[in-house]
Amino acid sequence: MTEHRQKTGLLAAGLILCAIAARVLGKVGVFPVLAGLTRTLLYIGLYMGWGISVSRRILQPQLRRYLAGVAALMVFWFMLRAVKYHFSASAQLSRLLWYGYYLPMLFIPLLAVFVAVSLGRPEEFRLPGWAMLLWSPTLLLLLLVLTNDFHQLVFTFPAGAVWSDYDYGYGAGYYLVMGWEIACALAALAVMFIKCRFAQKNRLLPALLLLGSIVYGLIYVSGAAWMRLIGGDIAAVQCLIFAGIFESCIQCGLIPTNTGYDELFRAGVPGALIADRAGKLCCASAGCPALSPETLRAAQGRVVPLDEGTLLKSHPIDGGFVYWREDIARMAALLKRLEQNRQTLEERNHLARQNYRVRRQILALREKNRLYDLLQRTAAPHLRQLDALFAAYEAADPDEQHRLLARMAVLGAYIKRRGNLVFLSETAGVIDTAELSLCLEESFANLRLLSVECAADLPGGIPVVTQDVVSAYDLFERAVEASLETLRFVWLKARFLADAVVLHFEMECSAPLPPFLEQCEGARAEDGVWRFTLRLQKGVAEP
Repeated sequence: MTEHRQKTGLLAAGLILCAIAARVLGKVGVFPVLAGLTRTLLYIGLYMGWGISVSRRILQPQLRRYLAGVAALMVFWFMLRAVKYHFSASAQLSRLLWYGYYLPMLFIPLLAVFVAVSLGRPEEFRLPGWAMLLWSPTLLLLLLVLTNDFHQLVFTFPAGAVWSDYDYGYGAGYYLVMGWEIACALAALAVMFIKCRFAQKNRLLPALLLLGSIVYGLIYVSGAAWMRLIGGDIAAVQCLIFAGIFESCIQCGLIPTNTGYDELFRAGVPGALIADRAGKLCCASAGCPALSPETLRAAQGRVVPLDEGTLLKSHPIDGGFVYWREDIARMAALLKRLEQNRQTLEERNHLARQNYRVRRQILALREKNRLYDLLQRTAAPHLRQLDALFAAYEAADPDEQHRLLARMAVLGAYIKRRGNLVFLSETAGVIDTAELSLCLEESFANLRLLSVECAADLPGGIPVVTQDVVSAYDLFERAVEASLETLRFVWLKARFLADAVVLHFEMECSAPLPPFLEQCEGARAEDGVWRFTLRLQKGVAEP
C-alpha cells in the first residue's frame, strides 16, 4: 500500500509539473491556446482522479458525498476558467464566468465544515439543523457576487472603461465574502482537530496549507506584481491548495479512510497471510513463516497440520484465501495429558474390574458353600436314613430290596425337592404354587412304587410365601415317612381364599400321626383316614 501511495503521489506531482510547464509555455507565446487547454485538461483530470480516489477510500457516506462535491466544484471551476479564456467572445460573458468562480470558492469551505461535522458519525447521520442554516449566508453571498453589475459592492470598475477582471477594485462585499470563506475554513479545521485528537504527527500540515491559502489570497488581493507573475492563476493555485488541505487531512488521519489495511494486517494479525487461489503470496503479517504454494493450496478450505503444535487454517475471500496459524501446543499437551490420564484410569478400572470379578467369585463361592452347608444340615437326617437303607439293602431278600429301593426313591425325591426349595427361599420370598405341585408330584411318583394311590388338585399361578411352602412340604414328608409302612392312599385338594391357599390332605393308613397335629391348622382321624389342613399365605409376585 505504501508503494501504491508513492506511485499515486508521483503521478499527481508529474501532472502538476506538466501543467506548470504548459503555463510557462503559454506565457512565452509557445502554442498559447494549445498549452492553455492542455493545462486545463491536466487539472481537470487530476481533480477527477482525486474525486474518484476519495470515493473509494472514504467509508462514511456523508463524508464521501461532500468530498466528491469538493472535487466536482474544482472541476467546475476549471471548466468555467476554460470557457472564459478560450471560448468566450464577449466581455460581459467573461465577466459573468469570472463571477461564477465564487460558487466553488464559497461552497468548498462550506463543504469542509460539513465534512468536519460528519466525522465519527454513523452511516445514517444527517446534518443537524444549525449546520443546514450555513447554506443561507453562503447563498446570499454568492447572489451578492453574481449581481455585482447592479451594485458593485464586491468588485468596482472605473467609469467609462470596459468592466473586466483586468481593471477592477474591491468593495466591502468582497471582504465579506473572503471573511466568510476564511471563517468556514478555520471552523472546519478546528472541528477536525477537536474530533481527531489522536491523529498522526503531520496534523499541522493542513493548518499550514490553509495559512498559505489565506496568505496567498491576501497577497493576490493587494495586487503585488510578482504574485501576479508567479501565481496569477487564482483558480489553479487555490484548487491545488484546497485539494492539498483535504488530502493532507486524509493522510494524517483527520479524515478516516478505507485504506491502510495491509499495514494493519501486517501489524495486527500475527501469523496470517493472504494468497491467491494458485498459492501465490499476496500479503503476510509479521512473524508469518514461509509456506510453499503447495502447502497453501493443500490448506484451501481445510485444516493442515504444520507440526505437532500448529495448525494451518483458511477461509475463502474474493480472489483467494486468507490463512492463519492456530497454536494448539497447549491443547495438544492437554490432550496428551488426558490420554495419559485415560490410560491410567483404564489400568485402574481394569484392576478394579479384576478385583471385583475375583471378589464376586469369592462371594459366590461363599454363598454356594453357605447354601451347601444349609442343604447339608437340612438333609442330614434323611441322608442318615439313606445310609441305613443302603446298609439294609445288602442283606435283604429280593422282595425286601424292591421295597427298600422304593423307600430310598421317596427319600431321594424329598432331598432333591427340599434342596430346590432351600435355594428358592434364599432368593425369593414368594413363589408360585406350581413349585409345591412339582414337589408333591415327584414324591407321588415314588410313592406309587410302593403301591400307594396318590392324587392332587393344586393349580399353579398363585403366589404364596416361600417359607409356608417349605413348611407344608416338610410336614407332608414327615407324615409320609411316619406312615409309609401302612400307607395306602394320599389325596390333596386346594381351596383358594382372598389372602391364602388352604390345603386339605387325606391319608389312609393304620399308623398313628398325633405328633403332627400341632403343626396343622386342623386335623382329625376317622376310620383309619387322617385329614389335616394347612394354610399358605398369599404373597405379591416379584417383577
